[in-house]
Amino acid sequence: MFVVGDVHGHRDVLVELLRSAGLVDGDERWSGADAQLWLVGDLVDRGPDGIGAVDLVRRLEDESGGAVRCLLGNHEALLLAVHRFGAESTSVPGESFHDLWKLNGGVDSDLSALTPDHVEWIAALPPIARAGDWLLVHADTPAYLALGESPDAVVGAVGSILSDGDVDAVDDLLAIVSDRMRLTDPATVDALLDAFGGTRLVHGHTPIASVRGVDPRTVTAPLVYGEGRVMNVDHCLFAGGPGFVTRLESGSEQET
Repeated sequence: MFVVGDVHGHRDVLVELLRSAGLVDGDERWSGADAQLWLVGDLVDRGPDGIGAVDLVRRLEDESGGAVRCLLGNHEALLLAVHRFGAESTSVPGESFHDLWKLNGGVDSDLSALTPDHVEWIAALPPIARAGDWLLVHADTPAYLALGESPDAVVGAVGSILSDGDVDAVDDLLAIVSDRMRLTDPATVDALLDAFGGTRLVHGHTPIASVRGVDPRTVTAPLVYGEGRVMNVDHCLFAGGPGFVTRLESGSEQET
């Protein structure tokens, strides 16, 4: 199984990373055979072509027969919130959903290119998923526990909120999926794994460069922490990180 961190609109960089890993060919078509690929969310915002990244992942999902999957990131949730409630006020004093989106790297072309098909696909993305021994989440937080007692329950709750929830429900959801840096406590990791399954956890959301206090251009591998049970794969592409693809194998990882 392969995993890729936050893309943030860098569609062409994603293509090169997947090509280098042997997962797409020179025509950008799926060539990973029976490999499984997970993207951890945040395909949109901050970069030049978020919707292009969405379209690429959707096509690869079809070409691979479902072997390519993507989590819901907070930026996808925020994009749908802006689409539905742009001028409405949020719980942040004086800020609308549109204001928050722009403050967090919202790109006008992503919003203008959003179609009903995009909205439907994004709303159905799982915020968390179990794949073998691994629990995949977008954000490094236990806040997902407030959304359900199983991965399926969380997926159902979030999809319902994004599609039909009112302003307050969407605002509360954004607070949950935007929370970060809460997995350094082993008890918190235990709570997530006990509830949702798995023995190790992979996330994006919080740039490794920010955690380590280094130049993003020097980040070429995931950050493993939390007694070896937690892996951060946010390569910080939007700030110049070269990016990487990580192969997960029965509790071990290998960068490609």
